[in-house]
Amino acid sequence: MSPSNKDISALIVDYLADVVDKKSVSEDSIDSLNVAIECITEAFGVEKGSSSATFGGKKLVELLSTGISTELPSSQGENVKVNIPAEDAELKSKAESLKLEGNKAMAGKNYETAIKKYSEAISVLPTNAVYYANRAAAHSSLKNYGEAVRDAESAVEVDPSYSKGYSRLGYAKFAQGKSEEALEAYKKVLDIEGDSATDVMRRDYETAKRKVEQALELNKADKTEASNRDTGESDGANPGGGFDFSSMLGGGLGGLLNNPQVMQAAQQMMQNPQAMNQMERMMQNPNVRQMAEKFTGGNGTPNLNDIMNNPALRDMAGNLFGGAGGGTSPGGAPK
Repeated sequence: MSPSNKDISALIVDYLADVVDKKSVSEDSIDSLNVAIECITEAFGVEKGSSSATFGGKKLVELLSTGISTELPSSQGENVKVNIPAEDAELKSKAESLKLEGNKAMAGKNYETAIKKYSEAISVLPTNAVYYANRAAAHSSLKNYGEAVRDAESAVEVDPSYSKGYSRLGYAKFAQGKSEEALEAYKKVLDIEGDSATDVMRRDYETAKRKVEQALELNKADKTEASNRDTGESDGANPGGGFDFSSMLGGGLGGLLNNPQVMQAAQQMMQNPQAMNQMERMMQNPNVRQMAEKFTGGNGTPNLNDIMNNPALRDMAGNLFGGAGGGTSPGGAPK
């Protein structure tokens, strides 16, 4: 009967406890080992010293020294052969110890130290996706988002089912302004976790989704504006290419005088004898004279709405300004 994970965990806990008791490592490392012991005992529900009964009183070092091919008594009195590669057990223990040191550094916001410890853990055991994901988090904390992306991608390459790797990738991509790629990563998190997805995971996905939607709306608005520029549409021009006098009057007299197209037309008119003749004929119109007398008599600015609603005045004004430009539309194309 093969030993359970709990039995093996108890064996590791007793080994680490023995190292701490003998002070075989530095004081800083002892603190890390104590953290490791607490984590393992809590995760597997084991206690110190509980491995001796399962493994016939032999400790991990003794089992490893015999080539890890040892017959162990089971509760049924059967002989059980256990085969644990010595190098794997030692490497995993060392890598986990380094990871815990990195976690302590992260908790203390010592991100550079955390990166160093996670890097050491990776060099010892490069097949653990957790180490890459943790280092990605440390890089993101330092705003090294390019490095964070690379580590997160390494994490999901090592273990495609590791959702936290995709979560780290989504965070770094979002920080880089790559909302669509972040959304894809967060979507992968939800796909992997399914009903077990946390509120934080769902919130990250929705945040990235809103950012993508906003970018699409902005892009759509930019394209509409560019299209309007390409077609030559602007204030004061109508689709037929002529001068839209009524649109110029819409802003009142102040808007009319501040409109560059109107002022350009007025300057061209002053240099055009034909246009000046049209102006003289226009001033002979009784309606125009009455409006001018009303204005000069101190009765205020003429109502531009009256001009727009008077067909005769509107046509004359349109002919005046529309003909002052030498027969071309505002866009410069022949009529």
